[in-house]
Amino acid sequence: MRRVVFIILTALFVASCAKNPFSTRDSEPPTAAAGTFITPTTPQIVLENLRLCYFELVIGNFVQSLDSEFVFKYDFLPGAQADSGWGFKQELNLTEKMFNDFSATEGERSLRVTFIAQPEQPDIILDSAATLVRSYTVVVADSSGRISSSYQGVARFEMIESTFNFWAIRSWSDLHLDLDTLSWAELKNAYR
Repeated sequence: MRRVVFIILTALFVASCAKNPFSTRDSEPPTAAAGTFITPTTPQIVLENLRLCYFELVIGNFVQSLDSEFVFKYDFLPGAQADSGWGFKQELNLTEKMFNDFSATEGERSLRVTFIAQPEQPDIILDSAATLVRSYTVVVADSSGRISSSYQGVARFEMIESTFNFWAIRSWSDLHLDLDTLSWAELKNAYR
């Protein structure tokens, strides 16, 4: 009899402790928006991810678009340091500063990137390497959509197919359209 009472009391105690003792717990909501990231199964998707991470200001998605041996090169920067580019760590640092700067003024300023394929320079895609050349426009606009600054040029992206057959940018070369037009390198250099 005591055993039956003990089993009943134990069952009542367990039942009162949880609504469903066999259910899983609810997960916590994410601490920040992850943004849009498309699995980079082609080199073209990498450029779409690059465009999206600049628009959404998501540094984690930006990092996923770069190879660990990434190099950024430019043709010239007026009054800049006597170098012609930088590596992965510096690219990450300056892009994070830029995204933080734009995030701090969210709603006041935005970044929009547009890539246009160059018909005279078709994409070269090999087994595990690719070269894509795109003209680009980077626009900094205010909340009303008025453009406060614009950067234009030609970007040459050399990509590799890495782990899990995902593509990433190994080298990014930025070329000015002319001497009077600001290029993406000048926007980046402002955050160095």
